[in-house]
Amino acid sequence: MYLYLQLLCVFVIVPNLVLLYLNRKKIHLKSLGAALLILFLIAVMWDQLSVRMGLWVFSQDEIVGNLFGLPIEEYLFFLFVPLLSINIYLFVEGILCRKKSKAVNKNE
Repeated sequence: MYLYLQLLCVFVIVPNLVLLYLNRKKIHLKSLGAALLILFLIAVMWDQLSVRMGLWVFSQDEIVGNLFGLPIEEYLFFLFVPLLSINIYLFVEGILCRKKSKAVNKNE
């Protein structure tokens, strides 16, 4: 039951919380909020259109409930998946920058 929410928690929300903690010094909240808002609005419009056109449907047995025709979990997906992408980018960038600076310092 509530498989969608369970999958979101395990693969998206929990990793986001860990990465948010690790990236806490690199994140600019206003920029992050603006980017997430724009992506959220585009995703909601896209999903609303797709559901209304019958391109895809959601199993009512696997979701918590609907809000304006979309599962509540879908709204969480629209927020946390772009956030996860940004967090992964910042995390990998931090690792690569550290390696690059170590290589530069080693060569000097």
